[in-house]
Amino acid sequence: MQIEQKLFEEINARLQRQGATGGNGWASTRRLAAGAFQEMGLPTKRSEAYKYTPLAKRVADDLSLENLADTTRADRKLEDLEGIHLSTTNGLLDTTPSSLPQGVTISSLADAYESNRIFVNDHLSRAFVADRDAFSSLAAAAAEDGILIHAAAGTRIDTPIVIHHDSVAISGLVQPRILVVADKGASLNLVERFGHAEGSSVFENRIAEMIVADGASIDHVLIYERSQQSTFVNGLHVYQEGSSHYATNTITLGGGMVRNNLHFLPDGEECETHLNGLYIARGSMHVDNHTFVDHAKPNCESNELFKGIIADSATGVFNGKILVRQDSQKINAYQSSKSIVLDRSASVYAKPELEIYADDVRCSHGATTGELDEDALFYLRARGIAPEDARLLLLEAFARDVVDLIGHEPVRDYLYTRLHTLLKAHAS
Repeated sequence: MQIEQKLFEEINARLQRQGATGGNGWASTRRLAAGAFQEMGLPTKRSEAYKYTPLAKRVADDLSLENLADTTRADRKLEDLEGIHLSTTNGLLDTTPSSLPQGVTISSLADAYESNRIFVNDHLSRAFVADRDAFSSLAAAAAEDGILIHAAAGTRIDTPIVIHHDSVAISGLVQPRILVVADKGASLNLVERFGHAEGSSVFENRIAEMIVADGASIDHVLIYERSQQSTFVNGLHVYQEGSSHYATNTITLGGGMVRNNLHFLPDGEECETHLNGLYIARGSMHVDNHTFVDHAKPNCESNELFKGIIADSATGVFNGKILVRQDSQKINAYQSSKSIVLDRSASVYAKPELEIYADDVRCSHGATTGELDEDALFYLRARGIAPEDARLLLLEAFARDVVDLIGHEPVRDYLYTRLHTLLKAHAS
C-alpha cells in the first residue's frame, strides 16, 4: 500500500472517530485538505518546488499518524525569559495558563471550537490554500486538535508569548497545528523554540496560521534546534488585512532535514511584511527555505533577507518568489539571499523569483553564494588577529545581520551565544 493511501485512510478513521462527518466548518476544511493531499500525493524530485529537497524519502512506508506513544523531552532553553510560557507535547498544550493579560486567550483548538465555533470557523484555514502544498494539506487534515492564541481588538502585549515545543515522539509523524489571531489594533510577540531532543527521529509536519487584522501587529521568532535525526516541515501561512504589520525571523540551527514553507498574503493596503531567516547547516543537514509573498493589494511593502552558513557535506536551499498582481500598484518588495560555503563538499541552491503584473512598483531580488572574503581576512590578520579568530569574527558578523532584526533583546542575546558556539567549531 502506498504511504499516501495509508495516511489518507488513517485521517478518515480519525474523522469518523470524532464524528466529524457533518457540514461544520472545521470538519469540512479537514476533509477538503485530505482530498487535496490524496490528489497531490507526496512531492517527488519531479516537483519543481521540491527539486532539491526530496522529503518524500523521509516518509517511510511504516510511518504512521498513530505511532506516538513514546516521547522524549527536549532541553528547556529560554525558560528564564520574561513572558507568558507554554509547553507542548507533540504540538498540544501541556497546560493552559491560569493567568493571562486581559484580552488574551490561549487554549486548545478543540476547547475553543466548543466554546465559540463561529470564531474558529471564521479564522481556521483562512490563510491556508489546500491545494498549494501537500504537507500543509496533510497537517491540516490530520490535526485533531491544536493551539489557539487570540489577542482581542486593541490588546497590546508587551512581554512575549514563549512556546517550548519540548516533548516529541521518538518516532512517528507528528502533525501540530497552531492558529494565532490578532484582532483590529492588537499587538503581540510570539517566540517558538523547538529544542534539542536526544535520540528523537520524529517527523514533525506542522501548520501554523497567523491572521493579522486591520492595524494589528505580530512579531514572530521561530528557533529550530532538534537533533540531526529529526525532520521538520514548517508550513507558515500568514493573512494580513489593511495597515497591518507582520515580521517573522526563522532561525534554523538543527535538524537533519528542514523545510520552511513560508506563505504570505498581504490582502489590504498599507501592509508591511518582513520575513527574515538564518540557518547554520553542518554535518549532513539539509535546510530548505521556500518563501512566497503574494501582493494582492496596492501600497504595500515587503522585505526579505535570508542568510546561510553551510559546512561539511550539508546542503542549503533558498527558493523565494514575489508575486505582484495586476492591480497592486505602488508595491515596494525587496528580496535577498546570501550564503557562505565553508567546505567544497557543501552545496547551495538558490532561486529568487519575481512575477510582476503591475507597472508602478519597485521590486528587486538577488542571491549570492561564496567563501569568506579573503581581503577582509587579510585586513584582520594584518592587525594581529589570529586566523581562527578572524574567521569567527567574519562569520558572526555575517550571521548577526539577521539576528539583529529580532526586536526582543534577550532572544538576540541567546542567539548570539549559540552562534558563537556553533561557528567556533568551523572557524579553524
